[in-house]
Amino acid sequence: MDFTIQYTKEQEDFRQEVRGWMEENAQYPLELGEIPLEDGDVSREMWEWSVEFQRKLGAKGWLFPLDPKEYGGGGLTPDHDLIIQEELGRVEYPDVAAGGQQPVAALFLYGTEEQKARLLPSFLKGEAGSWQLWTEPTGGADLANIKTRAVKDGDDFVITGEKVFVGSIFEPNYFWCLTITDPDGPRHQNMGAFLIPANSPGVTVNTLNLITRESKRHIMLDGVRVSREYLIGGETEGWRVVSSGREMEGAGLGSVGQKDGLRRHYDTVRDVIEYSKGTHRRGQPLSKDPSVQHTLVKSYIDTHVQQLIQVRNYWMGISRQPMSWHASQYSALSRMVSMGAADNILSALGPYALTTDNEWAPLEGRVELKQRQGVRAEHGAGTLETDKIKMARRLDISRTKDRAAPIRA
Repeated sequence: MDFTIQYTKEQEDFRQEVRGWMEENAQYPLELGEIPLEDGDVSREMWEWSVEFQRKLGAKGWLFPLDPKEYGGGGLTPDHDLIIQEELGRVEYPDVAAGGQQPVAALFLYGTEEQKARLLPSFLKGEAGSWQLWTEPTGGADLANIKTRAVKDGDDFVITGEKVFVGSIFEPNYFWCLTITDPDGPRHQNMGAFLIPANSPGVTVNTLNLITRESKRHIMLDGVRVSREYLIGGETEGWRVVSSGREMEGAGLGSVGQKDGLRRHYDTVRDVIEYSKGTHRRGQPLSKDPSVQHTLVKSYIDTHVQQLIQVRNYWMGISRQPMSWHASQYSALSRMVSMGAADNILSALGPYALTTDNEWAPLEGRVELKQRQGVRAEHGAGTLETDKIKMARRLDISRTKDRAAPIRA
């Protein structure tokens, strides 16, 4: 079966336009230093460059190409979006600017016309970014088990609670926050979703020390006063509002550009295979060992399957195909592929895969990082078990049923 994408002349002409623009605007300045392996090691200067590049993309309408021009999007077609994603995947830069994909989706689906006009342009033009304040220290993978309260006070809400595993490096403009608004209401019908200005009084941000350096945070909200105009959806519709974001976290939108984590994962697997060809053990290349061949080829195949499913989800999204278990399937597969690749690489390379020593570490430490990322892969945006539960419910093989929330308006 041929999975090769066939491009039209219009797409190829547009590719030349995008590539020429990238050559002028996406050239990361070497004087800022080498891009670190881990986002937590990115300097403020690198982050500022990334933020400015995001704004340039937004000004072109290429940050959110498919969204309407009237709000700051590109107003373009999926054919254009495909080319933009592919060309962004070709360039190397610290992609660490705070995004806004989830609040953008929520605003389009559930925001009032006033909220859309007031809030969407700053996100779509790359002038604002957000951190997601959902998970709490005592909630585990059950997102509905939160304690953060939003209490009405006139036209405002006063929010108190704490969130964990939040954000990335440096500061955002908004917090996309899920709270309890009706403590006596039934589960899933007792929450509100707020887009909180990040400079609001009462916010305390602390950095967590995790196995990977991603600058994840613990955030305290101590009587943070938020105007009703930042409540997205109804007072008790928060679960429905953020459910769209939960689908997106599972790669419900899909992708074709091999950006960010998937590209780094693919590159590491590919480079370990090349490394094994030039590394000798017992007088022959490591790649000649049948067990090494088996484990590394398996990871290579798994990674390509992951890419194909990601492209399928992208096609389903832009074609307005009904999605059910598809995002959770991709999320579960991503976890298993990442954990499996770490194990396979460790099996193939042995203890060398666990060191960052300048002399002994393969691929300048990327292999050691892959080991830590493999441990982390089971968590984040839920767990492997929650992915399985959602798939079972949507395949109608569970005691309870569920359906996917909409992602696009």
